[in-house]
Amino acid sequence: MKKIEEQLESIEEVLSLVIRKNASIENLIQTATESQNKTFADTLIELKRDLKQHLSSQHLETYLSEIKQALVTVPKTSEVQHHHHLDLRSRGFIISAAMLLITTAISIAVAISSHTESSRLQESDLKFRIARQLSPALTAKADSMYYKDPDRAEFETQKREAHELTVKEAEAMLKQRQAEARKAQDRLKQLKTE
Repeated sequence: MKKIEEQLESIEEVLSLVIRKNASIENLIQTATESQNKTFADTLIELKRDLKQHLSSQHLETYLSEIKQALVTVPKTSEVQHHHHLDLRSRGFIISAAMLLITTAISIAVAISSHTESSRLQESDLKFRIARQLSPALTAKADSMYYKDPDRAEFETQKREAHELTVKEAEAMLKQRQAEARKAQDRLKQLKTE
């Protein structure tokens, strides 16, 4: 963690140095441009004065050639190109970004899980309130049993659910066997009548 913080601090220092140098370069470019523009403007003013004084065609051609030469010698504005790339020095930034993405994904998963659990608990609460309205004595007994000994209440509930499941399975098996017995009797009657 300290290494990441040190890397971030060194990156911040480098960035502040680059920003300062960039500002000084921009000031130099602006100053050079202003001085060139001023020189160019002064030259044009002198040329206009000279043109007004000497309107002969000979002087006009020489002045035009001088103007063309002056325009050729004026440098074009320089373009500054920025290249953005990732290298070994930007490893700290990449690790930080990955950690932020992982943290965000985990936070979203926890939020979704909490929302799902909250919805389930609201459903259980509504079911219990309905049961309380339908049978207040039974829900009061369930409440008291739970508050006295929650572990025993859970054990008793599981025991009763298992017993009820066993009874239902036995009833289903009985019905199946009775249906099979009826089919066998029908088949026997059919065979006797043949």
